[in-house]
Amino acid sequence: MFSATSRVFSKAGVRSFSTAASAARPRALVGAAAAAVGIAAGYTGYANECLKIEIDDATAKKLLAALSTAAPAAKGPRYNELMPSPADPAAKVCVVEFNIPGAKNGGTDKGPNGHRIDSLPIANGVIKAGGACEIIKYYDTKHAEFAKLVMSMKYDALIVRINPGQLSQKTLPGTQERFDTLMNEFISKGGIVWSSPDVQTKMGAKDALVKIANMGCGLRDTLAYYTAEELITGFKKTCAFQPRVIKQNRGSAGEGIWLCWLCSGKYCKTYGEKSLTDGEYLKLMEMNDNHIEYHTVGEFLEFCINGPDNKAKAGNWSSVFPGKYLDGGKAAGGQLVDQRLLPRISEGEVRILMAGDTCQKIIHKKPTGGGLSAVGGNSEYTYYEPSDPKYADLLAKLMKDIPQLMKVLDLDGQPLPLIWTADYIPKDPEFARTDGVDTEYVVGEFNCSCVGISPFQAVCGGEKTLADVPDADYYDASELTDLMGVKAIAMIKAHKAK
Repeated sequence: MFSATSRVFSKAGVRSFSTAASAARPRALVGAAAAAVGIAAGYTGYANECLKIEIDDATAKKLLAALSTAAPAAKGPRYNELMPSPADPAAKVCVVEFNIPGAKNGGTDKGPNGHRIDSLPIANGVIKAGGACEIIKYYDTKHAEFAKLVMSMKYDALIVRINPGQLSQKTLPGTQERFDTLMNEFISKGGIVWSSPDVQTKMGAKDALVKIANMGCGLRDTLAYYTAEELITGFKKTCAFQPRVIKQNRGSAGEGIWLCWLCSGKYCKTYGEKSLTDGEYLKLMEMNDNHIEYHTVGEFLEFCINGPDNKAKAGNWSSVFPGKYLDGGKAAGGQLVDQRLLPRISEGEVRILMAGDTCQKIIHKKPTGGGLSAVGGNSEYTYYEPSDPKYADLLAKLMKDIPQLMKVLDLDGQPLPLIWTADYIPKDPEFARTDGVDTEYVVGEFNCSCVGISPFQAVCGGEKTLADVPDADYYDASELTDLMGVKAIAMIKAHKAK
């Protein structure tokens, strides 16, 4: 083996992708074209073992070009329509959707048939696992009719595939509240909702990071602010001690998440020894687009509390988002979380993709363009199997935390989300370790609100349907939806057995 560019190929295609400068002289290789043909041919018959090769960058590009034209091995039939449910199902499930009135396809997450592209595979996953599943629409103008159907309790569980905010777009006033109330009534009658309003709110809220601070996946020095007084007092102490990350509760693309460094003076040696004054300067980076601003402590706090309008107090801001992060108070989601800035965030984040209590994929998201944020189009992705030793310590800690996770988040008695993610940030170990582990990880965010299945959703919003998803992407993503079906049936059975 030699140190060079590495590509890992597996049953579902390119699983991981990393580059490193070669310091050693590459071994003699067979001609690139011959190697490409040989690997491509071997790939189609390859079934069990992962083939790992280390080669120079130019040859790797030729190999990838050859592989891109090689047809993947057959993985069984495709199901581009809803499969028939079994006559004697293990459980009865329903996927719930919503179409935004007047929007093309019903929304940018839909195809021309009005369905989310991933709804059919999710429903089919349940059916493959032995359950019955159908897809129904919620209409804000037909709430009573929908409520009657749901509360007939003909379904054991509802899988809600409605993006956050959609029930407030061009709908009757109070639609989201009526829908959430109905979901809670269904749960009170013994049904399961993935994910319930409570789970979405409490697991997705930034102050979940405070609740998990003392778990294996948490960061101990994590604070939450719900009032202006708490923010002013707390932030002036924490940022006097070390660089911080301030996170608003709303939004999901890095907006309102600020990295904060002290520009004037030095950090104090112990926490609480010093509090910043309003006139001291900060360097700030917003994580939605990695832009940098310089403001005084007083200007930053004014922006967080009241927004940028009063320029005499807030100064001039480049951020396109309005601040006012505490608006509405705790009940309305107004809050800020304050965490230690982990400098190794420059290495990227690690997303753990979960189906219930099972990890389906590990995704490393590395920032591009010199920034520190890996959201949106600012990142490169590398995919790993759950068994990869690179993240064994991270995953072991998460698995140890999971049995207590819902209780810690004040969700005791609720099932884990059917599909959810945990985004981790790398850091040096808190204490010296003797097991060879030199990187630990802490959760920066949970997401369980209609998590999209990217290979399917990549074709949504226009005229393409599930049938237009390439075979390799279809079979790869179906591994997740099939697992979701298995976990759904298992969780329903466990719920009934209580």
